[in-house]
Amino acid sequence: MKNIVIIGYGSQAKAWALNLRDSGYEVTIALRKNSASFELAKKKGFSTIELESSDLQEHSTFALLTPDHTHKLTLKENQSFFPERANIIYAHGYSYTAFDFKTHYPEFNHLLLAPKAIASEVRFQFENDGKLGAAYSLEDITAEKKRDLFELIKSVATGIGITAGPYETTFLEETNADLFSEQSLLCSLLPYGALHSYNKLREKGVKREIAYLECWLEVKLIADAMVKMGPVEFFKLISPNALIGGEKAREMLFDKDYHNKLDSLLNDIWNQDFFTECESVDFNKLRDGVIERWSKEELTQTHADLADSLINR
Repeated sequence: MKNIVIIGYGSQAKAWALNLRDSGYEVTIALRKNSASFELAKKKGFSTIELESSDLQEHSTFALLTPDHTHKLTLKENQSFFPERANIIYAHGYSYTAFDFKTHYPEFNHLLLAPKAIASEVRFQFENDGKLGAAYSLEDITAEKKRDLFELIKSVATGIGITAGPYETTFLEETNADLFSEQSLLCSLLPYGALHSYNKLREKGVKREIAYLECWLEVKLIADAMVKMGPVEFFKLISPNALIGGEKAREMLFDKDYHNKLDSLLNDIWNQDFFTECESVDFNKLRDGVIERWSKEELTQTHADLADSLINR
């Protein structure tokens, strides 16, 4: 029986735990003492252990799946409890890179296995025999251990449902690419572009249901077509009006000023100024503020009213 300890029980940890168990792994969930997630994990049939306890010594492979900003404290508090040469798997390269774990925790084998999907997709694609890609790194593993640990990474990747790759990268490359895609497109341009477009239509008197269909729901439909068909076939597919309008907007929106701003985001990541910025931000306060702001948007209520009849959850 293959064994793994998953540290944490948030969305990504739950997806990994369920997929790995369904793939034949014996999965143990490790949590802080008095964590409310103990009961949740036990209800799903998982064995549990406490962090900062000698129970960790009985295991060799750990997936650290708590939020990235908590990793530094988790390793610090558990450094003496992990077994020598413990395998620590990260789902993103950020914490290892930003906090220089290579220098501070050289006694561990640090492994990267980064699925390129949010937690709900990791589980959904697994359950539906879908497709998932991932990246991996063993960059700081000694030559004599690399073969065995590559087999470990391949096994865990297969266990969580990875069908493409995992493709070799470095912790830093994955970190930079992940941060930039979030800032330049995935968590900015897509949601906020959709919001601003929705609000502009509402200002012109367009009914909220129509504005929602055009500016929020169709984001997924268009993205699905882009990924399925590729760039060339996508632009062959769209209507003449869509093609003409898209090119007009491309010339108007993606001007020199846009590219200068994009370069600014890129440079802040590459020179690691963004790492410093993250250290100074109160993440919970920021998230509360973002949620409060979005909760006041009409688009949010429109989504709540229409989602059940329009979206397969």
